[in-house]
Amino acid sequence: MISFFQSLSDSSLPSILACLSNHNPERRKQPLEAPGLRKRKAGNRVLVVGRQRELALYRAEFLRLAGYSVDTPEDVDEALRVIKNDGFDAIVLSYTLPTETVQQLAESAREHCPDCPVVAIADTKRFDRLISPDAIALAKDGPEALLSALKRVLRPN
Repeated sequence: MISFFQSLSDSSLPSILACLSNHNPERRKQPLEAPGLRKRKAGNRVLVVGRQRELALYRAEFLRLAGYSVDTPEDVDEALRVIKNDGFDAIVLSYTLPTETVQQLAESAREHCPDCPVVAIADTKRFDRLISPDAIALAKDGPEALLSALKRVLRPN
């Protein structure tokens, strides 16, 4: 069996090394820039908030690859600062957050950006009257469900 690294051609190594050497902790706030990806445009700025940081980062990376510009705050306080001070077009709230936190973030988002839709990642399709999300993506349906929910609520430019 050929290992992954043995299967790489010599021509691909420079780009892999460049990618690894460009590791930057601030990357979570920067859109992914790779050949062939769509340019970011207004209407595609998404704020992803969840308790499980690693899961939020995976979701954010998936959305970046789909053409979205994504911010993933490290905690609730940072999320509230982003909501109040930075521009975004939609907020994604994960079912991993406590109910009170989801309510607080949804209320703040609606106060500071009334036209920005709230997308909830949930375990069930049951409508949550406390936050009244504009769309629900079922966690069990994976990242494609989140992408589909965002496409439904964000207006094309």
